[in-house]
Amino acid sequence: MASSFTVRQIPAVLARRQPRVLGTTRRLASSSAVQTQNPAYPLYPSVIQLLHEKGIPDSEFSKIPASGPKGRLLKGDVLAYLGSIPADYPATQQARFDKLAHLDLSNIKIAAPPKPAEPQPVAEEPVARPPPTTSVAVSISLATVLSVQKKIQETLGVNVPLATFLARATDLANDDLPRSSREKQSADELFDEVLGAKPIQTSRGDYVPELNAVEAPSAVQPAKPVKEDIIDILSGKVSKAVPRPSVVEAPAGSAANVFSLTVPVEEEKRARVFLDRVKALLTVEPGRLVL
Repeated sequence: MASSFTVRQIPAVLARRQPRVLGTTRRLASSSAVQTQNPAYPLYPSVIQLLHEKGIPDSEFSKIPASGPKGRLLKGDVLAYLGSIPADYPATQQARFDKLAHLDLSNIKIAAPPKPAEPQPVAEEPVARPPPTTSVAVSISLATVLSVQKKIQETLGVNVPLATFLARATDLANDDLPRSSREKQSADELFDEVLGAKPIQTSRGDYVPELNAVEAPSAVQPAKPVKEDIIDILSGKVSKAVPRPSVVEAPAGSAANVFSLTVPVEEEKRARVFLDRVKALLTVEPGRLVL
């Protein structure tokens, strides 16, 4: 089929078609310079899933520019190829990561040496003063204890030391003493009160009394008058000696033994209850302490 262009129109037609040829040549040159997926490495699983979700056929995988390490295809490359993100976004982020991978210490300056601290006045610590104390004492006779001790020795042939009686009485007397106002409640007791339990009014003590023995004075009995016989009077054998009073020693254990405690003023009632219990245990059937 013969062309309808004249000889004069041919240069004009060629001039109009020349930009298209140049544009095609540029696209081919640019596409040949773009790096695609390196065939030496497989695609990432996340990239394969994204390609399948977007419906990109396998034949177009090699057309997508790759900006990953060692020429591998990234998800950002696929999104840039589809136009979901800017085309230069993967390259921009890669450059940003490369820059942040190197630690920049150019802005670091040596800190100025600290100024010497000014001496501050030393505050005097308050001296904790001990609470005021009081002494509580009770006189207890150990005659009953010594009697029980002697009976045990004669009956069983066992010598129970006096210290055993005192230790047992002290241990029992420390049980369930009235609670001191200085004693704080434990966490378990506070929790029980929250649940509706009654507050505990007693607690175990740790008192150890001091024993001071006071010797009982010996009893002095007046001298009995000597009856004079009438025969002695007539015979002149009456003695003029003055009768002397007789001294009777107190039996063992009858001496007054003072049990005392030195406690804070707030615990005076508690200490007195303790000493009263010790007295009752040592004077009323002390044999139960060891038998």
